Amino acid sequence: MSLALNTRVRRLAPDHFVHVEVDGELVFVDSGDGRFHSLKEAGIRCWQLMDDGGCMTVGALVQGLREEYEVDEETCRRDLSVLLDELAAVGLVDVGCETPQP
Repeated sequence: MSLALNTRVRRLAPDHFVHVEVDGELVFVDSGDGRFHSLKEAGIRCWQLMDDGGCMTVGALVQGLREEYEVDEETCRRDLSVLLDELAAVGLVDVGCETPQP
């Protein structure tokens, strides 16, 4: 199920994650358990759009991604929801943060 457009999200920077860009992928390594996660293309762009450290809405992310990629809103929302759920599950994103983006 897609997140509502007014749902706020924030990129986190936990100390136990290190990240590096390798061959067009952004790879995150959890220094605590050694697991890694990677983002490609649109995932990297989503990560960059959340770079200011404040909360932003899913709608703003959808708009930003649609300006750069040829994708309909429903597909973008669905794919973005999956990505944000995965990133939230490992502690890289806060879904439902309280402070609006400045």
